[in-house]
Amino acid sequence: MSSKTGNTLLRFCCTVFGMSMFAASLSAQTCLQNEYNLVAKQKLNCTANDVSIAKVTNIRDPLTGATLTSCYQGTKFNFLADFEIVTTSSQARENIGLYIATNSTTQALTGTCVDKIISQQHSCANNSAISCGSDNWHETDASPDNCGDTSSGDFSATFGAGAEKVTLEIDNFLCVPPTGSTQLVLPNCTSWQIPGGTIQCKSPTPDTYPSNGPGGTPTAIPGSPSKCNCNIISLPITAVPVMVGVAKSCDDSTGTGLTSCNAGAEGNTVTYHAAITNKASVGDLVVDQICDNMYGTIYDDGAVTPACPAGTLGSIASTTCAAAGLDMAAASTATCDFTAVQGELAVVTDILTVAGHSGINTTQKFTNAQSNSVTVTSSDAPSTATVTPGLAGTDAGCATVRYSVDVHNSSGADETLSLSALTEGSGTGYGDITKVLGSVLGTTCGVTGSGKGTLSTSTGAGALPQNIAPGGDYTCQFAGQFCSALDQNSCISQTVSVSATMNGDEGVNDPVTVTVNTLTAKECFTAAP
Repeated sequence: MSSKTGNTLLRFCCTVFGMSMFAASLSAQTCLQNEYNLVAKQKLNCTANDVSIAKVTNIRDPLTGATLTSCYQGTKFNFLADFEIVTTSSQARENIGLYIATNSTTQALTGTCVDKIISQQHSCANNSAISCGSDNWHETDASPDNCGDTSSGDFSATFGAGAEKVTLEIDNFLCVPPTGSTQLVLPNCTSWQIPGGTIQCKSPTPDTYPSNGPGGTPTAIPGSPSKCNCNIISLPITAVPVMVGVAKSCDDSTGTGLTSCNAGAEGNTVTYHAAITNKASVGDLVVDQICDNMYGTIYDDGAVTPACPAGTLGSIASTTCAAAGLDMAAASTATCDFTAVQGELAVVTDILTVAGHSGINTTQKFTNAQSNSVTVTSSDAPSTATVTPGLAGTDAGCATVRYSVDVHNSSGADETLSLSALTEGSGTGYGDITKVLGSVLGTTCGVTGSGKGTLSTSTGAGALPQNIAPGGDYTCQFAGQFCSALDQNSCISQTVSVSATMNGDEGVNDPVTVTVNTLTAKECFTAAP
């Protein structure tokens, strides 16, 4: 010990605090007041301003040396930085303690801190290519004291007169800015002792916070309650919130990328699209899980708990999401598809929920990032029926036939014939064909003017009796209907013969030999759709 004060402080700490307390202080570094309480339970007032941290620059990743300008809000990260240590006193200020709050935006007196001293330059613990420690280290206490000292006579090649550049690694710093800001701040405290009132401060390695004695008593502490300074300085690091956008759409016959689709009558296999966007300006995001409230698991790498709930309607039919490489760089979008079978007469409205983590810090996770809803409607097919007749067989059929009758006077010389009657007598039932009666439906025979029945639009052949000159003719028509059984070719037929009642020019005593011809009418039936 270099002074009575130092002996008193050390004797006080060893009497009041046991070994277990000292060991605890080494296992978890705490802030200035917490450390001071282990030596002297007095409230620090930190009214002196001899030594302070004026600025923090050149903030880097400890492993790669890359410049850090941002961090994901809510995460903890490590950084290397150059601290400008400024001293206003021309006399040495010794055993400088540097306390950096890691979980607070307001103070570094209590809570969790990274505790450091000013050490000689050495290779940084996590990057041997970078030098940590002071660019102007000096020690005014006798060996083995090695906790660096300062004065207003210091000179830094980086910061100039009255300053030292001390490069430190700060671990587990919480990326949370003050309310209303996006820029991080560094709450900090410095402590010192003055010549003639120092405690021996010896660090076994450059990066170990020093203690003294078997109990591990902190030694880089204020020489008295006023010998400290606390302030808050800005860090040139922006806190970036994890921002994820999720969009969902579907396809149907009218287009793609829709939020309302028609699966048609009887339903169909529906294709859905997922688009996940990293809205942050820095850092990548990795998707670990995609859930659908209707169809359950779309993608799950097992890194997130709980697993997706089972879908209300079942499960998906297929997906490309498992092979989509859902790692989104800053301000980029990853997409994938999945399909699901939707039945008839249904309206399905569903959303996606996405979870994942930061690519910068895997402990920083995002959950419950929800998409817009998509509605797919399917209808019932129209109820229709068709009745189609077919020809299984025909037992009988009927036909209406228009017959022509020609009575020709084939007599020679001057034998004029008198036609008085026309009769069909082959057994068809037509009978007198000059009358519409029974199976005779129409006639022009024996009719003056218009025909009768179905032949009313035809001209009558003339009333009977009718004289027919030699070589002349009497021509007429009649329509008759007949029905009969079908033959093996699905045909019906009827043979007709017409008899004419005629007298020669000598009257009834002049008989006429009449030749009667026959005619067979045939009607065949076919089936057509």
